[in-house]
Amino acid sequence: MPPDLNPPAALQAGTTPASAAPGAPQAASAGPPAAGQETATSAARSSAMVTAGIILSRLVGLLRQRVTAHFFGTSELADVLAAAFRAGNITQNLLGEGTLSATFIPVYARLRAAGDTRRAAHFALSALGLLLVAAAVASLAGVLAAPWLSFLVAAGFNDDKLASTTRIVRIIFPMTGLLVLSAWGLGVLNAHRRFFLPYAAPVAWSAAQIAGLLACGAWLGMRGEPLAEALAWSALVGAALQLSLLLPSARSLLGRLTPRLDTSDPSVREAGRKLPAALLGRGIIQVSGLVDTLLVSFLGAGANAAFNYAQTVYLLPMSILGVGEAAVALPEMARDTAEADVARRNEALSRRLGASLARITVLTVPAAAVFIVLGRELITLLLQTGTFDQASTARVEPLVCAYGLALLGNAAGRVLITASFALGDTRTPARYALYRVVVSTAVALLLMRWLDVLGVVLGAVIAGWVEAIALGHRVRREIGGLGLDQIRIVRVALLAAISVGCGAALKAALPEAVAAAPWGAALILAACGGAFAVAAPALGLFSLKSLLRRR
Repeated sequence: MPPDLNPPAALQAGTTPASAAPGAPQAASAGPPAAGQETATSAARSSAMVTAGIILSRLVGLLRQRVTAHFFGTSELADVLAAAFRAGNITQNLLGEGTLSATFIPVYARLRAAGDTRRAAHFALSALGLLLVAAAVASLAGVLAAPWLSFLVAAGFNDDKLASTTRIVRIIFPMTGLLVLSAWGLGVLNAHRRFFLPYAAPVAWSAAQIAGLLACGAWLGMRGEPLAEALAWSALVGAALQLSLLLPSARSLLGRLTPRLDTSDPSVREAGRKLPAALLGRGIIQVSGLVDTLLVSFLGAGANAAFNYAQTVYLLPMSILGVGEAAVALPEMARDTAEADVARRNEALSRRLGASLARITVLTVPAAAVFIVLGRELITLLLQTGTFDQASTARVEPLVCAYGLALLGNAAGRVLITASFALGDTRTPARYALYRVVVSTAVALLLMRWLDVLGVVLGAVIAGWVEAIALGHRVRREIGGLGLDQIRIVRVALLAAISVGCGAALKAALPEAVAAAPWGAALILAACGGAFAVAAPALGLFSLKSLLRRR
């Protein structure tokens, strides 16, 4: 899987009582109505800020991929870049946001909720010091072990492609250490409910790569491997820029930015006790991604590139609906667990979890329908340019359609993992991540012989659903329910049918040549989006007024 992976809280899911859908159950509140309303409005604003930041960063990320596709298409060099960035991201994915979500953020949020700001700041700076050491060691090890890492992720490449992959890995591996430190900054800002900047900061990373490609490829006329290396150096510079955007804000919140190595701090020890299971879980996920990349490397030229482009399209809604929702929910769930009364704690967690699942359902189901029915138009609009032609679009289309089936399961899984982390349970997600790897690899090996890259994608899709269902059963046993009564499934299905139906109807009405052009694809998808914007509030599932409402 790609680097793992927040919908507007204006979706009517029970967290905004003043604007709940007709007949929706009202969220219980331990405080007076005004306080509950203020909390709901604050949650809406937080979720909206995460959504805005992620959308901005993902749109610029898609522009980065479009520029990359323009210069490299689905060529063998595009395969090299996809494999090298996969290998280079190992450190980031092991020590980055996912691990910090399991260890750092819950402890830090609880310390702040208890009013112990000095201990919270001390803990955050101790975590920074330890992360500095770990990221530096891991980055150096990655540079030295680049040939073995390249073989690990792309054993199916010939000797020349493996040598090129090794050179790119050595350039970009230090980048991942900087991105790990950015994840620490994201954790600090999230705990202080500063959501927009940390999720918008990756714009700098993408913008640096776009600038590097345009400067070296369009203006200096570089081609082939020199241009690929220029892209890798640009990514390293972009990571430094991203970190430089986050550190000043973190310093203003903590009062200083001096790393510590205080392993005697009880909070550090608490986080450290959770670290092995968190690293195991992240490591297992990395194994899954590496296995997928390895299997695809045996499927011929362009296979890794097609796989990477499909994941790029998939990550736009997944980041908003899964990662973003989990980011907003984690600090709030961590505060809920501070409730001494277990029954009240479980009720609050169940209510908050159900609201999150309802929000992602409202958006993932229509998005999945677009992926499945209008996947070609989506790829044409986002990626078709230069050497990425209609043949490349046709190659990526079935992969995007398959990823549509994964959206709801993976987004729900991210929120359920967050609930487990908030409860202090890092072992269960790690164990279920292992099940996911086994299922994904087994299904991929079974299907790829007949379905090529599509078989690998379907393995990941099925495994994602297995993990989400298993997590759902586990969390339900722990807190007594998932709050699923807040999901309006019939209305959501109707919304998906109306939205994608309008787009499909316009596609059928347009001449084939027009529908196949990027501007025709834009018209079709705009019709789909317009239908969603009209139908969602009419069905009581979405309200722009509740998003903009201020107390």
